[in-house]
Amino acid sequence: MKFLVLIITLQMTQAFAHNDHLWSTDKEAYKYTAKKLLQKSKSPHKNLTNSTLIEVDSSFLEKKLKEFSGATSVVIDGNEVSINERGSKDGIENALKYLESEYTNLGFDTSIQEFGSFFSKGKNFIAVKKGADSSKALLVTSHIDSVGNAGANDNGTGTIGTLAIAKALAPFQFKYDLIIVGFDKEEKGLVGSREYVKKLSSSEKQKIIGVINFEMMGTNSRKDGNFHIIDCDRSDSVFMTNTMEGIINWHKLALTKVPGCTERSDHASFWKASIPAIVISENFFGGDSDKCYHKSCDKFDSRLDFTYMENITSAVASTAYNLLKIQ
Repeated sequence: MKFLVLIITLQMTQAFAHNDHLWSTDKEAYKYTAKKLLQKSKSPHKNLTNSTLIEVDSSFLEKKLKEFSGATSVVIDGNEVSINERGSKDGIENALKYLESEYTNLGFDTSIQEFGSFFSKGKNFIAVKKGADSSKALLVTSHIDSVGNAGANDNGTGTIGTLAIAKALAPFQFKYDLIIVGFDKEEKGLVGSREYVKKLSSSEKQKIIGVINFEMMGTNSRKDGNFHIIDCDRSDSVFMTNTMEGIINWHKLALTKVPGCTERSDHASFWKASIPAIVISENFFGGDSDKCYHKSCDKFDSRLDFTYMENITSAVASTAYNLLKIQ
């Protein structure tokens, strides 16, 4: 009887964590965005005149997103499979093996970080491109799980965007380390990122320059290029926003930052440890969110805007390039 009560309690805890995580229920984020949109910017960001634009290929984004969301089959362990969902044990295993193959081919060192207990185990994916000086590192992250659906946008776009950035940056020799992390069980309440941060030593935390976390970034129904760089005005994190906006302005990318503030994604796990972080997203709180958010229709289809994704990932890749510094 006690065993049954424990199982029910754990299931209820996970359910509440999931509900609390939903972006669509974050009323304060909508209020923040509306308030900020009414205010005029007092200090426009300067253009980064010496910045390099690292361009990401939209055809690569499209091809890999088809594979990661089950629209195209892939070969894993010699078998042809479709990654139709990333919520089950098998779904996550296929996603992890897929990412391991992709990043290994790019020359990254890969590993799997296991966490959790008998009742709720998870696995984070980690890929590292070593710099000349490993005393500092920039993290580019996303969550790899879905809510039992194909998760093409949430968070296939974020995860494949991160892969595209890794591909674009692979040819360069940087001064500092580039670390890619794919978090499991974000949809259960940011569990994977929380466990990742918990396992960091004090020296590893101090080593992190910043974290650029990707959320869904695939839909742009208004075709206006509006998107979020969410830093919640944190003094330790705004430097990444400023860098990215400077790059966007100088290179005249068809993007406009819409203010937003939420702690309902994996960047919040880093903030709680006083680690600089931002999160990149489509214009969710500005009223242009994906109609298929957390629904079965979140599949690879025509609602996904690859020009929009190319611009966002190019801006992030260029920001990472600037922060990592060429050796």
